[in-house]
Amino acid sequence: MSVENKRVVEINGVKVEVDLRTAKVVEHFKVGDPVRVFHPKQDFSDAAIRPGVIVGFCEFDKTPAIQILELEVSYSGVSFNTVVIAEGINNNLQIAPYNKFEGIVSKADVVTRLDRMIQKAELDLSELMMKKKYFIDNFAKAFDEIVSVTGMN
Repeated sequence: MSVENKRVVEINGVKVEVDLRTAKVVEHFKVGDPVRVFHPKQDFSDAAIRPGVIVGFCEFDKTPAIQILELEVSYSGVSFNTVVIAEGINNNLQIAPYNKFEGIVSKADVVTRLDRMIQKAELDLSELMMKKKYFIDNFAKAFDEIVSVTGMN
């Protein structure tokens, strides 16, 4: 076997010499690929599988990493989390290709949940603006009168 067909690969601390002529790619991912992220059961939380998209590969010398933007759907809405998988970081997480027929999440459901979150935020904003206006128009005037009365003594 010639030198250009050999490669030493370290897998979980074990160095293995691989013949590149017969080696097979087990999984092939690229930036933009949809994936499923498996979060195993921890303490009080149940195991979960969340949809995600690979946003980057960080080819650091000592610790190469995969960055994934995952979608977490809950009763209160949706959130986007960045997950980093590397040796020593999130070792318990696993990724697998996303199968479009599994239906982990639907576009319509996520958009509906985001719309609800936007409506709630708009209501909160309008309530805060009303409180500010009330404070400026009424509450602050009452304190101005108190300050001016105590200033006269």
